[in-house]
Amino acid sequence: MGIDGKIIYLLIGPKGSGKSFIGTLMECQFNIKFVRVEDWMKDIKKDRQINDESYISDAFQAIEAGVRNVLKQHSKIVFESTGLSSYFDRMLNNLSANFKVITIKVNADDALCIERVKNRDTAIHINVSDNEVQSLNGQVKAKNIITDYSLDNNNKNINELSVELGKIIKQQAKSI
Repeated sequence: MGIDGKIIYLLIGPKGSGKSFIGTLMECQFNIKFVRVEDWMKDIKKDRQINDESYISDAFQAIEAGVRNVLKQHSKIVFESTGLSSYFDRMLNNLSANFKVITIKVNADDALCIERVKNRDTAIHINVSDNEVQSLNGQVKAKNIITDYSLDNNNKNINELSVELGKIIKQQAKSI
């Protein structure tokens, strides 16, 4: 456990796998503050491409600083990432040095991910093309981040997801 008993649930997975939905569900069902880090990423993106190194570096610095700030007011939070880049790795290591970080891989079929990205609200998500989604999601799969838990999100309903998340949260509460 890190300092002050603070807990971070970090949802990791491809674009369109349902990380935002699950984060929102964790806030509604389990009172764990969902932090929309994509808002911070959108604020600093400006006219830069999503694969621009300076943008990626700036984004993860902003995410880490923002997460640390939110943890001043909340004991448990959840946020999401695709988990790509060395900047993500550095952020995860930095946060893990100070807080209990529980990683949850969110999995969904490729076609379902693309369909979800096409139909999602671009006001709260960075807009990406089908080709960018396929490329990024291929990189996520290739990186194959080892996580504490894995959650299949192929067309599960809210009750099924809530039960699975409840088991993870309960198991973590026992280990503290």
